[in-house]
Amino acid sequence: MDLLEAGIYTVSDASKLLGVSNQKVNGWVFGYQNTHSAPIAPSQLDKIDGQKAMTFVNLMEARFIAAFAKHGVSVRAMRLMAEEAKRFLNVPHPFATDMLFKTDGRKIFIEVAESAEDKALYDLGGKNWAFHNILAEGLKDEVLYGPSGYAMAWAPRRGVAPNVLVDPRKAFGQPVLKDSGVPTRALFDAFNAEDETYESVAHWYDVPVEQVKEAVKFEFDLARAA
Repeated sequence: MDLLEAGIYTVSDASKLLGVSNQKVNGWVFGYQNTHSAPIAPSQLDKIDGQKAMTFVNLMEARFIAAFAKHGVSVRAMRLMAEEAKRFLNVPHPFATDMLFKTDGRKIFIEVAESAEDKALYDLGGKNWAFHNILAEGLKDEVLYGPSGYAMAWAPRRGVAPNVLVDPRKAFGQPVLKDSGVPTRALFDAFNAEDETYESVAHWYDVPVEQVKEAVKFEFDLARAA
């Protein structure tokens, strides 16, 4: 694996980007110490400088899991879904692909709903198969997928900052402006420096003023999610 193109994220990084707690991300990707349970989507990386780390693929898997957790689906049901999706689709990280948005996704969902006995999962499969609507809302629309079906880039706050992208091939996967590749954190730090303005930061980094404003809004939004 080429770490320069895989993206590197700590639990805290992922937590902020996904808007969920560190505890949840840690359990989904690294397992549950209290119950000695395995993770749902195991990290592709070993520790880096003593810290738990994950790739962009793992981040996208955690994003998928977060969408179901928001609707009350249990960890057990999501683990069953991950196992069934791996088997059925024959890919190691199905939650990071667009394959579950296609026809096969419904079959996987039906089989898991029958075996998991999870009321929330049954509810999602109610009228008009709301499962597919949930997946389509935000999950697929915010992500760019490659020819292999795997996610390549993600717009994590499209409503707040449509020009901000998380791309594992840029800045080790940290949020950047999609056209220039300038990290949003660099623009935010520059803006917070003494006597700096949106206009001065835009001049120094040669990016549009409006995109500097987006970057600052994005970083403020991440800080609130911490």
